Amino acid sequence: MRKKFLIVCASICVVMGTIGVFVPMWPTTPFLLLAIFLYMRSSKKGVKRILSNKMLAPYVKSYFAKSGIPTKMLLRTIALLWITLAIAMLLCRNNATAVIILFLVGTGVSVHLYSKRSKQSNG
Repeated sequence: MRKKFLIVCASICVVMGTIGVFVPMWPTTPFLLLAIFLYMRSSKKGVKRILSNKMLAPYVKSYFAKSGIPTKMLLRTIALLWITLAIAMLLCRNNATAVIILFLVGTGVSVHLYSKRSKQSNG
């Protein structure tokens, strides 16, 4: 029962991640990473399917690779993150706590992504 539940949740994450490939400002990598996490506990075939998929594999392979995230992809991801956060902050500008939380989350995600940058782009 648990295994089937994890497979269903992972499959939903794959669908959500796939939507992110086509819809701007919709996250792709976090959903795919969560799908891999869930599949690792339920279906090794699911992990293999993601890692062998020509459309989805680049999003997660660059995350796991020791080579890091390519600079162009890193800059695009961080830019989209902050554009999305800026819109959210504007929408909830009357709630200082929400704005502070969004800023802190954005800063944390940016630092984490920067730590995953391609070592080749550092000179």
